Amino acid sequence: MTKQIPWLCVFVEGVVIVGSILLAFGIQAWWDGLQEREEEREVLIGLEAEFVDLEARLQRLTALNRRKAQLVEQFLSDSVPKLDALAVDSVFRASTVVNVLDQGGALDALLSSGRLELIRDRDIRLRLAKWPDWLEDIHTNDLSARDFAMREIAPFLAAQGWPDNLCPAASRWACRPPGPVSASYLSLSRNPQLRALMITRRNWMLGSALDHAAADGEAVELLEMISDQLLR
Repeated sequence: MTKQIPWLCVFVEGVVIVGSILLAFGIQAWWDGLQEREEEREVLIGLEAEFVDLEARLQRLTALNRRKAQLVEQFLSDSVPKLDALAVDSVFRASTVVNVLDQGGALDALLSSGRLELIRDRDIRLRLAKWPDWLEDIHTNDLSARDFAMREIAPFLAAQGWPDNLCPAASRWACRPPGPVSASYLSLSRNPQLRALMITRRNWMLGSALDHAAADGEAVELLEMISDQLLR
């Protein structure tokens, strides 16, 4: 007698096996997604901290460059006799010292590792991918400004005898006691060569301030997007 195949049981067993496999895949996919979201959150927290710091530094450098440009403008204007010796010392220091915005951080590590795709928001990814270009432009300009200051302005001032006082190690570089501006310093404000150098340096300061302010605006928007993503 032909043995009857229990098709219903075979079907049920097949469904159970396929269902178990699909369930296992589903659980694994859910777990992988959970881990990816946790990893994304850690990445965003690191980026948030980096952009909070960047925003503060960009704002500080923007204000610093504008203040330094104002000092140079005072020195080159008719108001130089109203400045005291410490203020003129500060002008010379401002013209020869260039603050350079450093690079690197959580974003660099993220980009170099190829893990940017962990961030689900496409707009954030696109703007983060372009951010190094902002920093590279600023960094290049800062280095060029430093080279100009060290190659042109510092040697010229040194040839005129500046700096001529040694500040204590714990103090600022410009530490001359307040008092009237010396005749030699007043004559420097009218020196055609120094005026040309100072005007160029002042224009560089204002350009740097604009660059830092623009980057700060981008950093603020990126920070808002990242913080919003973390709240979801």
